[in-house]
Parts: sequence; structure tokens; C-alpha cells
Amino acid sequence: MLENHEARISALEAAQGDYRAVLAAVNALGMTQREHTTRLTSVEAGLAYFRQEARAGFRSVDEHLAEIKDLIIGRNG
Repeated sequence: MLENHEARISALEAAQGDYRAVLAAVNALGMTQREHTTRLTSVEAGLAYFRQEARAGFRSVDEHLAEIKDLIIGRNG
């Protein structure tokens, strides 16, 4: 009977150790996911800034082309 109890206690201790290992792995995955989310947010912010700057650059080019066109038409007209 004592051996049976010792075996059950050992099995419970092993299960508890497995549970702790799984819990540690889940916590580590959660931390990794938070880090990836933070990096992704940063990348998205950088892309939004780049997109805004690129659009401003294209508007500037369009304005300059319109001015050049006006100058060319003005000289020939």
C-alpha cells in the first residue's frame, strides 16, 4: 500500500513538472509574440512615414512638371 502511494505521489510530481514546463513554454511564446507585435508596429509606422514622404515627393514632381509644361507652352504660344 505504501509503495502504491509513493508511486502515485511520484506520478503527480512528474505531472506537475510537465505542467510547469508547458506553462513556461507558453509564457515564452507569449513574450516572443509581444516582441514580434512591437516590431511589426514599428515597421508599419516606418512604412506609413515612407508612404507619406513618397506621396509628398510625387506631388512635388507633378508640380514641377506642370511648371515646366507651362513654361514650354508659354514660349511656343
